[in-house]
Amino acid sequence: MATSYFGHDEWEAVAPGLKSLDDARWLRSHILGAFEMAELATTPAERAAWLTFVVVGAGPTGVELTGQIATLAHRILPRDFHDIATRDARVVLVDAGPSVLPTFPEKLRRRAAADLRGWGIEVRTDTAAADIDAAGIELRDPDGGVERIATRTICWAAGVKAAPLAATLAAASGAATDRLGRLLVQPDLTLPGHPEVFAIGDMAAIDALPGVAQVAMQQGRHVAGTVTARLTGRDAPPPFRYKDKGTMATIGPRKAVVDAYGLRIGGLLGSLMWAFIHVMYLIGWGNRVITMLRWLIQLTTQNRSQRLVDVQHAASWSAETSADRVGGR
Repeated sequence: MATSYFGHDEWEAVAPGLKSLDDARWLRSHILGAFEMAELATTPAERAAWLTFVVVGAGPTGVELTGQIATLAHRILPRDFHDIATRDARVVLVDAGPSVLPTFPEKLRRRAAADLRGWGIEVRTDTAAADIDAAGIELRDPDGGVERIATRTICWAAGVKAAPLAATLAAASGAATDRLGRLLVQPDLTLPGHPEVFAIGDMAAIDALPGVAQVAMQQGRHVAGTVTARLTGRDAPPPFRYKDKGTMATIGPRKAVVDAYGLRIGGLLGSLMWAFIHVMYLIGWGNRVITMLRWLIQLTTQNRSQRLVDVQHAASWSAETSADRVGGR
């Protein structure tokens, strides 16, 4: 999937999405660097802007991201800074819809919102992004009022669209696409008129299924079975049918919401179930044991060692700080 800005592609430069490992590394550097820049700030307004984090989109990605930022600010970083109180960081979660985690049952949506607010996160539903620039974001409420928040960190988790390859395949094959640009595939996940071409995961639209990992994994197994059947001369498997195993979202340490296997739970029990399911889907017992040990260390020590700021971020912030001081700001 690629990030959709609903017609405002100019926002991408200042409100990056989170769709790849490179995106995650960039965002980690930016968030950690924001605390560093706050400590170097020379005015209260500048410091407040660096310590304000706005996440647009209250689906699982947005909820988990705001929870992680709050965890950093409240539990991980306080001992590392002397001139700022990282616990004073302002974390804002924004969504144009009426609730967080809209695909979850109402009880879990309410539980997630309460847990987020318990972390000090501002949950702003029924609120849309009106404008975004390098110095902040403007939010429009249901009554049409506009509020500006000064911030140097805006994360976009609101919209998705198919990767550009989908449009290329559609043009070459004549296949139709949905509003997200995904290819409308046949029941066997092939392109219409092209049984030799399969489309799965984020590029395929079938039965209004969401672009999540479970869908892609099951489609991958189905396509593998179809290809194997063709190569061995066996009958093709039946049309693809998705088996919904549920949805989960982690909110912070010891807090998660889970709607899976007929269970709807939150809090510590939800967090334990979230961890167990994630570990069981890892490949190999070695990876599972190592992951569990790392989580146990983080849980007991409240410490995370992966706090790297890449050279590109460090250089850009250094240049910006120098320019601000030369300009007298």
